Amino acid sequence: MIVVVLRHADRTPDPVDDLTAAGQERAKLLARMLSESGVSVAFRSDAVRTLKTLEPLQQRLGNALTIKKIGAQQGVDEHVRATVQAVKSLPPQAVAVVVGHSDTAVGIVEGLGGGNVGTIGANEFDKLFVLIIDQAGAATLLKLRYGAAT
Repeated sequence: MIVVVLRHADRTPDPVDDLTAAGQERAKLLARMLSESGVSVAFRSDAVRTLKTLEPLQQRLGNALTIKKIGAQQGVDEHVRATVQAVKSLPPQAVAVVVGHSDTAVGIVEGLGGGNVGTIGANEFDKLFVLIIDQAGAATLLKLRYGAAT
């Protein structure tokens, strides 16, 4: 299984739940990067900014991409647990993307066996983690940066 985990693209300041112009460009870049990867399922929180991060990919792939929303009403730990469980339930040949938040993406990577990847800063939107998980559940982690440096 291959799982791409990232924080949503560049966001507007609170209380607005949206992407900035830079975030929209980063979302388009993500779509270009992943459109030929074989990704067929994406997971996101209930925040609008996670949906908008995935919209360009959905536009490119159409019905070939299923987007599943995992609510965060129960808190960060429960959201991370539910997301990890959903990813682990996928078939071994799956390619998935998970769009989370600064406080969930690192926990999801760790829960999938990628180890501790540190923190994601409040204004850091360019980290992208790729986990290659074998059938025994062992993960190889690639830490990448994409788009404009933040």
